[in-house]
Amino acid sequence: METVTPHCPHCLLAIGGDAPLPYPPVAMRCPQCRLIIGAGRARGEIGVDGDARSRGSAAGVLANAARRAHSEPRDRDEVMAGLATTAGRLGCAVERLRMLDYQDAADADPALPDLSSVLATFGTWKAARGAAGLRSSAPVLDVADDAANVA
Repeated sequence: METVTPHCPHCLLAIGGDAPLPYPPVAMRCPQCRLIIGAGRARGEIGVDGDARSRGSAAGVLANAARRAHSEPRDRDEVMAGLATTAGRLGCAVERLRMLDYQDAADADPALPDLSSVLATFGTWKAARGAAGLRSSAPVLDVADDAANVA
């Protein structure tokens, strides 16, 4: 029997180590979202995008956990650069970067600010994405061009 990492059907976050499906053997509470998972109702494989509602639930779980971590705010430019770097790696606009994708990238790359630092710096994910999006779309002024235009 093949073992997989079971995921909560509500928030799509992993609920334990590798186990054979159907999992769990008896009803249990998800350790992340605290909703009841019926016996044998865990998901084994999560698609690339997953269910939109479930991804939103997982983002809420991550945001709440990040806020409870009480991280210190970091330099705004450093956080915005981290968001822009992650969006560039994923090939999307910063304004479309999903919290779950950023969390995965921050877990894999210790140079990126963690999610709790992003939320401590900007207050909300939406504010962080908006600020990073404005920064990345702002035109870059070349001092030499500026001097030529003045003369």
